[in-house]
Amino acid sequence: MCTNKTPFAFREIHIMQKNQWLLYLLFAAGTACSGKHPVNRDTESTSDSVVVSTSSETTDSTSETEPVLYVDNLTGNEISPDIDWIQIPAGSFIFGSAEGEPCSFPSEKQVPVTLTHPFVIAATEITQAQWEALDFTHSSWAIGPDKPVTLINFFEAAAWCNRLSRFEGLDPCYDLDNCTNQVGSGCFDEGGVATRSCGPYEAAFICTGELHRFADRYSCPGYRIPSSAEWEYASRAGISDAHTYGGDVSEEPISSCSEQPSLNEIAWYCNNSGEEVHDVAQKLPNPWGLYDMLGNVEEWTDYYFGGGLTLDYEHPDQAVTDPIGPAFDETMETRGRYFDSTGCLLRFSSRFYNYTDDRRDVTGFRPVRTIFE
Repeated sequence: MCTNKTPFAFREIHIMQKNQWLLYLLFAAGTACSGKHPVNRDTESTSDSVVVSTSSETTDSTSETEPVLYVDNLTGNEISPDIDWIQIPAGSFIFGSAEGEPCSFPSEKQVPVTLTHPFVIAATEITQAQWEALDFTHSSWAIGPDKPVTLINFFEAAAWCNRLSRFEGLDPCYDLDNCTNQVGSGCFDEGGVATRSCGPYEAAFICTGELHRFADRYSCPGYRIPSSAEWEYASRAGISDAHTYGGDVSEEPISSCSEQPSLNEIAWYCNNSGEEVHDVAQKLPNPWGLYDMLGNVEEWTDYYFGGGLTLDYEHPDQAVTDPIGPAFDETMETRGRYFDSTGCLLRFSSRFYNYTDDRRDVTGFRPVRTIFE
């Protein structure tokens, strides 16, 4: 049983529209069981504070041009990351939570969604060995070749996807020309040891401007981070009448850590994880062969959280096709929750977010690639 060491954190999201306003409190920083993993973020330090040089700008007539970091270019030291890819068919499903689902939030409104492209998705969260195979460093707090890579922000996950695309001769999905610092930097103490509190943020690999080289995401031929709809569709694996692929969860206070029998065989969560991240694929997979879609570490999605309430689902009674979300925002949606989360949050439809430059010891990712006929 985990203990509550810090108060459960809330983030307020204000949405102002013409003649109405909505104020919702979204539980986005984790659970009471994650109280020992606070994100030590200086609210004054955001991506806006990072100065990014272009290939032609100089500070004065004598200063040298700042080099552009082509961090996704091949180094020649890459080897195959040996990923088990699972093919997911195109199809339709109901995105979001049914009314009365335990621990659900307003952002989980149900919407009929159709995905018109089949895709492949990694069977597990990207491991440290797979990350290192592409000649990238990292500062994961819990070290092990088969443990998920963590303490990587959204930009770093995008850089890894781009490099895998280049390694396989595919057009990359992300434009990383306007980035500073090196992938994997900024998460070590003075002795070079990885730390769970990752800062300062100015030392991290960080990018500015529009990252997407393909407007609709799904048309990119290379590897990328999944959209929120793709992630939930793959996680559900055709299941529409249960909260998880192990069955339903029971209502419980967000500050508690009760046993959830439906999760014990499929997920690491606060009641069974021993408060630590585990090697991938130690629990049962979902019906499509995907491991740890719930629990272990939360996963980045390529979906700007925006206001978080309806995103591009402005009319929940109207179906949407291949949704890409709102315009650029500083937050990205994360899915699946993690090893210290309260069990009732480990549901198909649970939606949370991190800042794009956040690097947390509970956050990893799994890539996808669209299949074109």
